[in-house]
Amino acid sequence: MACKFYYFGFGSNLLAKRLHIQNPTAVRVGPGKLENYRLDFHIVTERWFGAGATIVPTKGDSVWGAIWELDGCDMKNLDNQEGVHQGIYTPITVSVYCPTLNTILECRAYHLCNQPESDLKNLHANEVSIDRLPSSTYLKALIKGALETGIPYGYIDWLMHLPHNANIAERFETELELENVPLY
Repeated sequence: MACKFYYFGFGSNLLAKRLHIQNPTAVRVGPGKLENYRLDFHIVTERWFGAGATIVPTKGDSVWGAIWELDGCDMKNLDNQEGVHQGIYTPITVSVYCPTLNTILECRAYHLCNQPESDLKNLHANEVSIDRLPSSTYLKALIKGALETGIPYGYIDWLMHLPHNANIAERFETELELENVPLY
């Protein structure tokens, strides 16, 4: 039997259907809260037509996501999905609180190699450059995954109100059934 590892998904991998495309062994453990990091977006991707999510160390902030348990045989699939071999994301280990188990778990996570310098939350909507805006499709994947995971509604509401570039990635809109996910 392959060894298992925990993974903290805070972007499109909040959504089971998205994660299972390349990582069939993933089983959701439950929601997780990562302290002293913020969710941010940076670097436009061809796949999503907008900026991808990253986590940035930020004292006093927190990020909600999904904690997954995967077989070790899927680690290479996950690394490839995140573009580790292309120098897009790098794997890190983070301590994530899992309310379902009432414990802290050491999880694999990924953050962009080229992290944003400014905090998106501190910028006015007209100050946000295009390379910092997720597509509407990507944002809907996060929201649907957050709802599916059972993340607190206050965080989901914040996701629903994030600025986006209005681009639609048709493949994922259809494949992940995102047409009816609300954005404000």
